[in-house]
Amino acid sequence: MMSKASAFDLKAEEYDAWYDSGQGKPLYESELKCLESLVPEGALPLLEIGTGTGRFAMRFPGAFGLDPAFSALKLARKRGIRCVSGVGESLPFRDNVFKTVLIIATLCFVRDPLAVLCEVARVLAPGGIIVAGFIPRGSNWGLLYEKKRTEGSLLYRDARFYTLSDVESFAKAAGLCVTQMMSTLFQNPTGPASLEEPRYRHVEGAGFVFLRLEKKKESGGQERREKSCPDG
Repeated sequence: MMSKASAFDLKAEEYDAWYDSGQGKPLYESELKCLESLVPEGALPLLEIGTGTGRFAMRFPGAFGLDPAFSALKLARKRGIRCVSGVGESLPFRDNVFKTVLIIATLCFVRDPLAVLCEVARVLAPGGIIVAGFIPRGSNWGLLYEKKRTEGSLLYRDARFYTLSDVESFAKAAGLCVTQMMSTLFQNPTGPASLEEPRYRHVEGAGFVFLRLEKKKESGGQERREKSCPDG
């Protein structure tokens, strides 16, 4: 069976070209509006997990990008991303090093979302933030990609889509709390694409939802590590 990384290796250039297409560019820019609203000034050092071809990480010069697909990383490197080959369940970084971690449209492709979030919590510096963006299961966009999955799409056949409640549960189990939500992509996924302004909360029916996450704190103000996460 072909691995997910191999699928993205084969389709890296086609996948990347979508972001500049008439259909893809307005959607990408709608997502960027949310992302850039959630990431504060002074976000470096920043890591994107599942960086792919670097379309999101490139907005933050000097960012690190991790991905298992070599062909995608070659394109990301051309955009100035400091590329690292690897998977989110086992990050090759020391503890408490990144001020910001991005996980954009990646949780649906990983083997173990909880393990990924536990690893992200481990490498996140005190006071740092995580921005996770995902396509909610059951939304119009989620249904579109679920259809692609069931039809055997090379890129999506192994994808697993999650509800907001699912992602919040993973975050809680990893010792993270949601501090802000944003929503976008309310348009019909089968119609002409257009740029959307972000909504600064979770709105039912959104095709893409962003969560800003931080580490939970103990009563004394210390960040804590959940028992759900394996010991390093």
